[in-house]
Amino acid sequence: MRNLKRFLTLFCYSLHHLSVKGLLDVGQSLDIQVKRASELSETDRMAWAAFHVNNPQIYSPYFHLEYTALISELRDDVFIACLYESGSPVGFLPYQGERFARPVGAPMTDYHGFICKENSQFDTVEVLKEAGIGAFHFSAIVNSQMDSQFQAKEDGVMLSLKNGAEAWRLERDGSYRRHLKSNRRRIRKASEDIGEPRFVWKSHDKNVFEQLISWKKQKFAETGKYDVLSAGWTMELLERLWASHNDYLTCDMQALYFGERLAAIDLGLSDGTTFHSWIVAYDGELHSYAPGIQLLEGLIDASDSLAYKRIDLGVGTDGYKRHYATDPVYVGSGFIAAQGPAAALSNLYGKAEIFGQKALGDAPGKLRRRYTQIAACEDSVSGRAKAMLQAVKSSACS
Repeated sequence: MRNLKRFLTLFCYSLHHLSVKGLLDVGQSLDIQVKRASELSETDRMAWAAFHVNNPQIYSPYFHLEYTALISELRDDVFIACLYESGSPVGFLPYQGERFARPVGAPMTDYHGFICKENSQFDTVEVLKEAGIGAFHFSAIVNSQMDSQFQAKEDGVMLSLKNGAEAWRLERDGSYRRHLKSNRRRIRKASEDIGEPRFVWKSHDKNVFEQLISWKKQKFAETGKYDVLSAGWTMELLERLWASHNDYLTCDMQALYFGERLAAIDLGLSDGTTFHSWIVAYDGELHSYAPGIQLLEGLIDASDSLAYKRIDLGVGTDGYKRHYATDPVYVGSGFIAAQGPAAALSNLYGKAEIFGQKALGDAPGKLRRRYTQIAACEDSVSGRAKAMLQAVKSSACS
């Protein structure tokens, strides 16, 4: 175990200190400027807002300018690659880090990619080179043109409620109806055993918020997964969004009670139209009553009054999620190797991961994804090594 710890420390140290030098020309027609969020011009801001509103690929509130702006206040390594053609902005790529770059807000940001017009085409590698990025690692890119040298593709789950909850349910298949029937039995059972279900929408109860975080941290401890809320900036991000009362970006907190007993909580990022389920937790003693699903069903029913036109459940269609998807959301995970030592190391590990899959299944991929997640939260080499050691222990025990 001592040798493993030493290896992980050196591994994290190497990734932390690699440097990349040199930029390559992306062509005369496309000008790339790297800016801080505070340096964006009014023209930049207006273009960003227009892209976000009009490009259906980037409907998610994670693509709102204020999301990037807030994270830039919490971290000092947030940058935006601004793309201009003939002096006019044509795209923006927010990211954090430099040589090894990640999507802005990683690992908290569920969807990421270029903020641009629909069907825009960029030479992504050349954009990254011009921005001084060696390798760009990501988990859920929505832009179809961002193919990488090493990538896995997955679906997200989005419920379109533009015609209302009743219309959405009428379009569901027999599998969903059986699922709904089972859930209604659980509702009756919970009512008899504990108390009638009661919903509180957009709650600002501090005790409820603290219970959500407590349940989530308990789940991290039980599963051995890295606690992304242990980084100070991630908690401050949630707290500041939840405490805000603006109309353009906030965290809406939904709560389900059985009688007077708090059963489930869903904290979601919202721009007023889309609710993206973000941090979900429930009372583990009430698992048999499926409180999380009951909360989701109640939220669907209340969507009209809450003005939600979409509910997004994020990446993955496993388990209960398969019953809810309406409009497909296609995302890709992996990395783009652009230049220098960071690109070389990413490519090397990518090849090793492919080779290792034959003998170890997805274990190498899990290790890479876990390190990417940890590195985005832990700034120190020792912190990364400690978290990776815990991740390896957890994998060995699972």
